[in-house]
Amino acid sequence: MKKYLLPIIYSVSIILVGGLISTVLYYFDITPTKVNTIFLYATAILSMFVGSLKLAKELNHKGFITGLLYFLFWFIIMLFLSLVVFKASFTLKSLIYYVVILLFSMLGGVLGKNMQEETEAS
Repeated sequence: MKKYLLPIIYSVSIILVGGLISTVLYYFDITPTKVNTIFLYATAILSMFVGSLKLAKELNHKGFITGLLYFLFWFIIMLFLSLVVFKASFTLKSLIYYVVILLFSMLGGVLGKNMQEETEAS
């Protein structure tokens, strides 16, 4: 169970720290709105990348599949929050956002699996 929770904890921690930094920078007018938005997108991408990297290191599945499964877990949560809680519509912009996050999640899974195999080979 620990091997499944640790990547989720990493992702949530990255999102919380990134959100806090973004909020402080925006509150004190250090960053404009566009830079703040880009920073939040980068935080979400980094969060998914690191989480799937950690998960792929722990599991014995292919890295591509691990990244895809990790993305699907978060995608269901994000989609539910967007559509049901925040009443947002599903647009082309959100589709592109989810595709980019999917790509980085799969990349993290592949790199995590390769790092695991490299460690086992040594």
